[in-house]
Amino acid sequence: MSEQTGAAEERHASWLELFFDLTVVAAAAQISHRLHGAETVGQVAICAAMFYAVWSVWTATSVYANVAGERTRRRTVLWTMLGIGVMAAAAPGVWPGLLPEHGAAELSARASGDSRTIAFTIAFLLCRGLASRSASSDGKVIGFWPATQGVSAVPWVVALLVRPETAYWLWLGGIAADLLFSVMGARNPKAMEQRADSIRREQDKQQRRDRWFYRLPFGRPDDVPVQPPLISMAKVERGHLDERLGLFVIIVLGEALAQVVAADTALEWDWRVAAASLAAFWLVIELWQLTTLYGFTPAPRSTTPLQPWAALLAHLGVTGAILAMAAGLGGLIAESGEHPETKERWYLFGGLALYCAISGVAGVIGRVRLRWFLGWQLPCLLAAVLIAVLGHGLPGWALAALAAVVPTWLAGYTRLVKR
Repeated sequence: MSEQTGAAEERHASWLELFFDLTVVAAAAQISHRLHGAETVGQVAICAAMFYAVWSVWTATSVYANVAGERTRRRTVLWTMLGIGVMAAAAPGVWPGLLPEHGAAELSARASGDSRTIAFTIAFLLCRGLASRSASSDGKVIGFWPATQGVSAVPWVVALLVRPETAYWLWLGGIAADLLFSVMGARNPKAMEQRADSIRREQDKQQRRDRWFYRLPFGRPDDVPVQPPLISMAKVERGHLDERLGLFVIIVLGEALAQVVAADTALEWDWRVAAASLAAFWLVIELWQLTTLYGFTPAPRSTTPLQPWAALLAHLGVTGAILAMAAGLGGLIAESGEHPETKERWYLFGGLALYCAISGVAGVIGRVRLRWFLGWQLPCLLAAVLIAVLGHGLPGWALAALAAVVPTWLAGYTRLVKR
């Protein structure tokens, strides 16, 4: 093992990064609560868009810290914390025209929703800009996830000027452009070299402006302009990146557990509530165990790890799936002895299906053994889909128990098979 590889494996998340994660906890909780109250496809889409915005800010900042290492600017991270805090506080009132009208709290949020939507959008764009500027100032071009150093702001800004029913399509367009820019850029080294040339040209222009400024009478002749850093392609610290992505998964699992506890505090306990709660708790444990066994991509480890850009896409899907499961668990326990609403069942088992589907994709890329697909991954995926479609006649406690079985069987691969 080379010295550089050993250093990468020994590096862990700093106290600053762990402190930064606290704001993501708050944001995940607010989005999960909003998702739980969603009634239409438009409301679900807004929740998904808000989650992507928070995830992308966290990812951009974490990728910047991964590349910068000890040179990470503390102020950048702390200002980004403030920005995510603003996004979390604004989340309940974003696009008030898409909020369900169930009470005074919703009507109050509707009255102040326009300002919250603006605050959320501005905070998102400023946070992404902070990460981009900091990475560029260090002379790094982050080719493995180019979205760290750019964002298409136009769709998000224009969305503030149109009707809510149209706005979330613009958000979707901005998200699609963001992801395509990252994936296509990461898979095209020539494009990243062009990005490096563009940064060099901008630095040359800035240096000429600085020289002109220092010639003016009110300039500072005693100061010498700092030479811009040399431009280079950033190298990913893979061990550190995997740890950061895994910690984010744990954060979202914590929100799932919080949903279970919150539901229990408002209910009269009986055997159905107890059964549903225990099953939900076991579900969270098994998802955590899969994370500890395989990492943030729920597939057995192999000698062919995902490329960083593919790992980040998988991470987005996995964390989104767990957030959907968290929203489903909250409603499922509240209706333990009854037939839950269709949306609660789809949140839970649709999230499980997405989780299993991503595990399958990661397994294909990682060249996992065929028996894992046939004996574990495919049965779990089919079970989640079938229960989501056909499970309308089952009570809440039974659905929770079936949901706990799926990740238990998926994690059973390492217990039953000697590799």
